[in-house]
Amino acid sequence: MLQLIKKTGFSLSGHKDLKKNSLTGPGIGSLIQNAKKLDILYFSINDFPIFENMYGHEWVTRVENELSEILNREGLKKLKHQNFHIFTFNHGEFFILNPLEHTHSSTLEQLAYEIKVAIENALKSDQISKIGNTVTINSGYSVYKASHSDDSSWIGFLSAIGDARLEAQKKTDFGNLELGEEFLKVLKEKSITPLFQPIIDLQNQGILGWEALSRGPKNSPFHSPLTLFDMAENLGKLFPLEKICRELAITEFGQVLPHQKLFLNIHPRTIGDPNFSPGETIRLLNRYGLQPENIVFEITERHSVKDFKNFHQTMEHYRNQGYNIAIDDAGTGYSGLCTIAEIKPDYIKLDKSFIDNIDTNKVSRALIETFTDFANKIGARVIVEGIETKSQALAVTDMGVHLGQGYFFARPGNPRPSIREEALHIGAFSRIKTETNVCRLPVSTLVRKTDSVEYDTPVPLVQNIFDQTGPVSSVVVVNNSTPFGLVMDYNLNRHLSGKFGVALYSNRPITAVMDNKPLIVDHLSPVEQVSKQAMARERQKAYDDIIVTRNNELIGVVSVQKLLDTLAHAQVEMARGTNPLTGLPGNLDIEREVERRMKLDQKYSIIYADLDNFKVYNDTYGFKNGDKIILLIAKILEWGVCKHGCEDDFVGHIGGDDFVVITHPEKAERICQSITRCFKRAVKSSYNKEDASRGCMEGKGRDGKAARFPLVSVSLAILDCDQNLSLSHIAEQAASLKKWAKSIEGNCFVRERRKR
Repeated sequence: MLQLIKKTGFSLSGHKDLKKNSLTGPGIGSLIQNAKKLDILYFSINDFPIFENMYGHEWVTRVENELSEILNREGLKKLKHQNFHIFTFNHGEFFILNPLEHTHSSTLEQLAYEIKVAIENALKSDQISKIGNTVTINSGYSVYKASHSDDSSWIGFLSAIGDARLEAQKKTDFGNLELGEEFLKVLKEKSITPLFQPIIDLQNQGILGWEALSRGPKNSPFHSPLTLFDMAENLGKLFPLEKICRELAITEFGQVLPHQKLFLNIHPRTIGDPNFSPGETIRLLNRYGLQPENIVFEITERHSVKDFKNFHQTMEHYRNQGYNIAIDDAGTGYSGLCTIAEIKPDYIKLDKSFIDNIDTNKVSRALIETFTDFANKIGARVIVEGIETKSQALAVTDMGVHLGQGYFFARPGNPRPSIREEALHIGAFSRIKTETNVCRLPVSTLVRKTDSVEYDTPVPLVQNIFDQTGPVSSVVVVNNSTPFGLVMDYNLNRHLSGKFGVALYSNRPITAVMDNKPLIVDHLSPVEQVSKQAMARERQKAYDDIIVTRNNELIGVVSVQKLLDTLAHAQVEMARGTNPLTGLPGNLDIEREVERRMKLDQKYSIIYADLDNFKVYNDTYGFKNGDKIILLIAKILEWGVCKHGCEDDFVGHIGGDDFVVITHPEKAERICQSITRCFKRAVKSSYNKEDASRGCMEGKGRDGKAARFPLVSVSLAILDCDQNLSLSHIAEQAASLKKWAKSIEGNCFVRERRKR
């Protein structure tokens, strides 16, 4: 049956629901009658019935949804208006009806070809990863011209539909296609620009090399490498195109360190071509100061190798000359782990489909870890492509992945781009976890609201929540607002996707499939502490959401991705020398300031500030309130220096409750007086009324015994310095002065053993 599909918001749900969900556009009859002329573009999935029988209903639904979205996007891009329509007769085929004279300069045949290429390449990565094969699209075209009578119009339209189908069955003569002529001109004039994208050593934070990517002329269909190389293959010009791309990449690459690499994409059929001479490449390398050791031939696994024996021998020949070999899109194409092991590549590149949803998809994590372990055993290194966020970079780094590539580090460019500032300080999450005071923000600042269900809710109702509420990753199971279970979307799908899954759990409560030991934390728990607990869980639950409560009642959940992003930000700030809590300069900047003062050949004073009874307060009132006191003393230090110091005075945060002020000797005591007086008054607001009025609090000391302790106070030690004092000497004298200051009860300051 003929079905007209609205071009926006289109969704297919399978054979039975197709008619119900797709008849949302204007009537097909009125469209035919009112249009004087229609350009018809036809697209069908080659061997669709075979794919349907092999991969079933779910595959059909997914591919048709994707194809319709691609047609919408490409129609808007190519036709440059919104008045086109998409419809279908049968599953696996689509038509674009264009009632307007399209402004595109190409013929209908060329237009159909361009959209066909866009569809194939948009579907390629996803379909290879799911079925191990590519999806081929047939394309055709025709023109419908309106008749006077309704019957003639309908017959003429059906005839035009048939013509479009017949065109799709013909073999396209690419040589006579206008687009083919344009390609030959690009090839002749070498109108190709090489771009370079860095490949990052995730463990050592350096640039291992750059992948060379080729782009055709701007404002041309061949600016897209997909169209460029697809046309080259159709015209039998793949080898000359790759030769030009290779030569231009080497010519414009520039100087590199001896260990750095240039990754060159090579089609497996090209590398086995008798015209492919590594001797020419070596001469070109020598001209630009490069060696074979700097070159990595990157071979995509998406293309089959017909003569594997000859291909393997060719690989060994080039490797013996010093070239490196990389397998691109590993695990998504024609060969599996055994084939990779036989080729023995130096690098294994994983397609970006592996990194998508890495924060919640434990299957993708397991596959990446498997490839990494496999690579270690065969002496190769894994490169994960498509890294676009900080959390993805942290996740794969923590898994031990060797190398990464993606927009998070840098977009392709010419000349070679630098690594983005945000990516410069990314380190392994395992290293972040062991840092002290990395991020003591309360986890409540990261909470997002989530759906919750009572413990006796049937499984199908929870499944409906996931289906109807959009991108929800988890549902919390509660008993009168108290959480005691968690259901992750992927885990529920795992239970229901089995042969008898739906029937087995259709009448069972959600407790049958929930995680009955989720990570539950209080809203005041520091982010750093929660992250340690999260990553200490068993591997299969390491990226499950964390439940956050207040007074044992649910307030929401926090994703591990959010934790990673927050910790990464804190690490970047610390790497820059800034304390993430107070924003004050850290240890590195403090040392630099002391060294600067030494070089000035003049006297200066260092004021060390330390809080007394702070640990007891922190244990009694909690981390959140403890952080407020640290922020309070930081602001008072800055205020005291601003009011009584000099313009070039310096305030730094060593860490925890330790601070330092560097000032002129004659200003030091006046600054200390203002700080002690102000802090004594202000700190009372950090206590409850009872503790504040009696001037003490009850708590446990370091010996674990309960006692009463004075309110938190600040001890200040002034150390007068000159250019002859070394950093070690300053540290020794400061330790002695701090010990003396802390022996005095209450807010005080000392200077060279004279109490003030």
